[in-house]
Amino acid sequence: MKIRDIRGALAAFVLPLVQGAEVMRPDDKKPLKRPSFKIDVLPVSGGPACDGAREYEADIDIWYYPKSGDRPRDECDTVAEQLLDTLGEGFAVGGIWLPLDEDITIDTSQGVLVAQFGISWVETAAETGEYMETLNYNGEELTT
Repeated sequence: MKIRDIRGALAAFVLPLVQGAEVMRPDDKKPLKRPSFKIDVLPVSGGPACDGAREYEADIDIWYYPKSGDRPRDECDTVAEQLLDTLGEGFAVGGIWLPLDEDITIDTSQGVLVAQFGISWVETAAETGEYMETLNYNGEELTT
């Protein structure tokens, strides 16, 4: 699973929440469009797991810039409620369910909405090579 896949799944998830909103790249330096979302997927760690699998963790930040920059509180609160209700306990990426590691934290104190949460998943390693058909054990050949 790629970071791009996670970002794409979240973009498809948040776009229906606000009519006319778009998702901007998190590194986009263009003037801010309103209403819009920015989604940051920040890889935190990855390491070996059992049987050749790998564990991954990422922190997710979803930024929402409301249509009105002058009176954003009501709009931010509405989108926050929708995010909390629809994200629930996780989301799917390419048919794989990613549960949230912790509760979603929401902040609307600066006139924008910031939703933060963490996810983790395990990917199995692709199997390579051939199956063993003959085993030599203590000089004796065993066949499966």
